[in-house]
Amino acid sequence: MMIKRETILKAIVSDLGSEDYILAIWLEGSDGTKTLDEYSDIDIVCYTKEGYIDEAFTRLDECMRRLGQVDIAYEQSGRPTNNRYKVYHLQESSENLLVDVTIQSESVPVLFINEDKTVVPVILLDKASIVKYQNVDHVTHRSQLHSQLIRAQGIYSQRSRAVKYTKRGLFLESLIYYHKYVLNPLVDVLRIIYTPFQADCFLVHASRDFPVEVVLTLEKLYGVTTVQDIVDRINLTDELFRNAVAEAEVKLS
Repeated sequence: MMIKRETILKAIVSDLGSEDYILAIWLEGSDGTKTLDEYSDIDIVCYTKEGYIDEAFTRLDECMRRLGQVDIAYEQSGRPTNNRYKVYHLQESSENLLVDVTIQSESVPVLFINEDKTVVPVILLDKASIVKYQNVDHVTHRSQLHSQLIRAQGIYSQRSRAVKYTKRGLFLESLIYYHKYVLNPLVDVLRIIYTPFQADCFLVHASRDFPVEVVLTLEKLYGVTTVQDIVDRINLTDELFRNAVAEAEVKLS
């Protein structure tokens, strides 16, 4: 019998939520944006009292093992001890149903932005009113976006790093630098224009966040298979980048 997402969520909330050191549990991702479909994973956050993250993960590991055969239990390295992230999968569940769990403690503030509709918590448990909202500080936010715009322009100004490899006829090297010095800064500027409250999301949910014509253009720019393709796309991107920068500057003025 297939294990459903509802079964997994109910078990996690019931099991971990019974512990005094678990202060809140909520969902993010497609649950919050109401874009849930058959391919969606589970993005869940557990918030603990300070010093209890290890206990919470031990309890979660046991909970997942009771549900079924755990065939993925991967923890991302390099994260702070008060904000850990682990991915689970149960063999008896859909191959798409990854369980992405963030466990963070009281030293990590929780503040959601009212204006940001792309990160919306769905509260499953909140014993201490942990989940809070605030309005964006427009002055600080505009300054951050302006810094991102300046950084993107600085990176794009080095597009010659990609061009020189096209002249050498080296596809892989051309591709790497085409992405780094041409496409990446273009996407960063487009984010400022279309999703200023999620300006650091790069291509995550780009097909949802950008207008159709922008998505089609990006698909064309990324769809390269030869050195000549890269040459042609760089020439095309120059005007697109200038226009995007001009539009971003108007929005930030």
